[in-house]
Amino acid sequence: MLTGERVLKRLLNKMSTFVQRISPVTGRQEWVMQDINYDYNQEIARAAYADMLHDTERNKKYELALAAAIKKVHSEGQEARVLDIGTGTGLLSMMAVRHNADVVTACEAFTPMYNCAKQVISDNGLTDRINLVPKHSNKLTVGPVWSPSTSHVFMRYFTDGGDMPKRANILVTEVFDTELIGEGALPTFHHAHKHLLEENCVVVPSLANLYIQVVHCDKASKWSRFQPITLPNGADVRPPSKLKKCSGTISVHDLQMELIPQDWFTPITEPVKVFRFDFSGKSPVHFKEHDIKEMKAKVSGQCDAVFMWWDLQMDTLGDIMLSCAPSWAHPDPKHIQWRDHWMQAVYYPQHQLHVEKGDSFVLHSCHDEYSLWFDVASANNSSILSAPDSPTCTCGGHVACSWTRLGMLNDNERNNRYIECLKQVITNETVCLSISDGSLLPLIAAKLGAKKVYTLEVQPMCKSMIGLYLEENNLLDKVTVINKGAEQLTPEDFDNQKVNLVIGEPHFCTTLLPWHNLLFWYSRTEVQEVLVDKPTVLPWITSIKAIVVDFDHLWKIHAPVGNCEGFNLSHFDKVIETASDLTDAYLEPQPLWEYPGKPISDQFDILHLDFSRPLNTIKVIEREGFLPLCTSGTCNGVAVWMDFHLDNTNTIATGLVKPPMIGQNLQWDIHTKQAVHLFKKPIRIEEGESQNWRLKHRVVFKPKSGELDFKFELVQMKQES
Repeated sequence: MLTGERVLKRLLNKMSTFVQRISPVTGRQEWVMQDINYDYNQEIARAAYADMLHDTERNKKYELALAAAIKKVHSEGQEARVLDIGTGTGLLSMMAVRHNADVVTACEAFTPMYNCAKQVISDNGLTDRINLVPKHSNKLTVGPVWSPSTSHVFMRYFTDGGDMPKRANILVTEVFDTELIGEGALPTFHHAHKHLLEENCVVVPSLANLYIQVVHCDKASKWSRFQPITLPNGADVRPPSKLKKCSGTISVHDLQMELIPQDWFTPITEPVKVFRFDFSGKSPVHFKEHDIKEMKAKVSGQCDAVFMWWDLQMDTLGDIMLSCAPSWAHPDPKHIQWRDHWMQAVYYPQHQLHVEKGDSFVLHSCHDEYSLWFDVASANNSSILSAPDSPTCTCGGHVACSWTRLGMLNDNERNNRYIECLKQVITNETVCLSISDGSLLPLIAAKLGAKKVYTLEVQPMCKSMIGLYLEENNLLDKVTVINKGAEQLTPEDFDNQKVNLVIGEPHFCTTLLPWHNLLFWYSRTEVQEVLVDKPTVLPWITSIKAIVVDFDHLWKIHAPVGNCEGFNLSHFDKVIETASDLTDAYLEPQPLWEYPGKPISDQFDILHLDFSRPLNTIKVIEREGFLPLCTSGTCNGVAVWMDFHLDNTNTIATGLVKPPMIGQNLQWDIHTKQAVHLFKKPIRIEEGESQNWRLKHRVVFKPKSGELDFKFELVQMKQES
C-alpha cells in the first residue's frame, strides 16, 4: 500500500516536461526532463527555512518577546490579538497560542509554504486556534468589508468579516535578511501600522540598530577595485581609468565575517551605530535616510571597506536583544549563534580615502526602501553635507565581475603562476587563443611577446570590459576579440593563421559547479581545425579531487528539523525533502572558506582529464574505489573541486590551498566555490574505529553530453574474526 507521501512523489515525478537549456559544460543547447513545478520546488528547497529553524537563539528570543507582549496586553485588560506576517511553518503563531493569545491570524503568500503551515498547525492540534490566510500582508482585510453587491450595481453591503475581525494589537514577524531591509521590512511595517494594527500595539521585534565599522583591508580592496598586474618585463597590465573611477554596484557582499582572519584587516574606526529603525509605530518609518558622522581614525590606512551588521531589540524594554555582530563586537562573544540566513556584509566606499592616525573624516550612511550604501570623504571636502547617490556601475566591469571574480583577477600569487608558465612558452612566433570569460590572460600573453592573440568573448559585458583594457594598454592591434562561440569559428576569424598556444584560466560566467569549467576543453576541441598539429594547451591537465569532511555547521542547511521548540515540524521536513529530491543536484556549490570543517580522510584524486587531447578522442570514463578514513569525527559531507595544472610545477588550486591536517580546519581558496555533497544521514566515527570505515566513490564522465555523475557512500568494512 502506498503512503500519501509516496503517492505525492510518484505523481510529481510523472508531472514532467522537456525544457531546453544551454549546457554550462558543453556550451550547446540540450533538452532535459524537468518537473513542471521545478521553480516552485526549487524556491522551497532554497528558501533557507531549515536554517532559520535551526537558529535556536532566534527561536527562543522570538518566543520570549512574544510571551512578554501577550502578558503586557493582558495586564492592560485587553484581549491579545496577534498578527503573524509571513508565518512560514507557522512556528511563531503556535508560540503565540502556547502563551495564551486570544486571537491569532497568520498570513503566508507563498502557496507551498501556506499548505505546509496548514498541515503543521493541524499536526500540532491548533487548527481551530490559528486563522491561516493565503495572502501577502498588504492584501489582508480587516472586517467588516465594504463590497459591491452582485445583485445591483448601485447596491452595497457589508460582508460577514474580512481576514481579521479587528485590527491586531500584537505584531510578530521575521521579514529580515542580511541587509536587514532587503526583503521589504520597511514597507511591510509601514503598511501594517497603517491598515492592520491598533495605534498602541506591541511589535516583535520592536526596533533594529544598524552598525558599521570602517576598515583597512587589502583583500577587500582587491574585491572591489581593478588593480594593475605587474609583469617581469615592466610592461604592466593597467586597468582603464573608466574602471578605476567607477563607483561599482549597489549589490551587497554578504559573507560569514567571523571567518575573515583578523590579520586581514585593521579597524580604522570603532563600530558605530548609524541607523535606528523603529518598528513599534511610535515614530514613522523612513524609507530614505542619510546619516553623516565625523569620525576620527584610530590608525593610518586606506578606507577600503565598511563592515556592517545589525541587532534586534525584541521587546519594548530592551531586555531581549538578538545580535548579528561578529565576535569582536558581539555582546556575548563566547556564545555566538551560527546562522546562514542572517550574516554580515561588506560594503565598498565609492571614493578612495587615505587617513592618518588622528585625522577626522566624514562617514556617509544612506538607505532607501531596500538597500544600503556608504561612502567616506575628507573633512575638508566642501561637499561633505551632500548625500552620495547610490552606486551604479558605469563601466560594465563591476557587472561582468562578481566581488570574488574581481578578487581572483587581482590575486598576485595566482597571476604570477600564469605569468611564470607563459614566459616559458611564448615566443615572437606565438599565435595564441584565449578561452575564458573576462580574462586578462590575453593581455598578459601579448605583453610577454606573443605575435598575435585572439580571445573569445561571448558575454557582452566581458567583451566591453576587455575592449576598454585593450585600448588602455595600446593592444588593439595585437589582440583581437572574437564575439563568437567556439563552434562558430572559422579559419578566417584567425586571419588564416594556425594557433599554436591555447590558454584559459579557465573561468566562465555560466560556471556554478567546478566541472562547468570543462567548457574550456569542449571549446578547445571545437577549434581543432585552426590549431597546429600539436598545440601547447594551458592548463594541460585537470585533477578532480575530493575529501571527506566533518563540517561544524554547514550540514544544518539540509538537516531535518523534527521537533522545534516543542512543536512537531516533521511535515515541513517531508516537504523540504521532496522539493530537494526534485530540484537539487547531487552536489551543490558553496564557498567553503566561510564554513569551517575538519578532514575525516586525506584528499584524493577522483579523475584526471588531459586537455591536450581533443574530446572527440575520449570515450566514457568510469572510476570507482574505496577511500579509508583516517580519524574520528562526524562524516557529514564530501567536498569536491578541480585543480588546473599549467605545467609540472605551476598549479591553479580552486579547492584546498594547504594540505589537510587532522584536527585542524581546512583551508580553502576564497575566490571560487567548491562542490559539496551533504549526507542525508551523517555517520559518527568513534575514536579508534576509522580503520573500519571507507568512502565508496564512483564517477562517470560522459564526453558527449558533458555529464559528470558522482556517487558517494560511507560503508563499514567487515571485521575479521
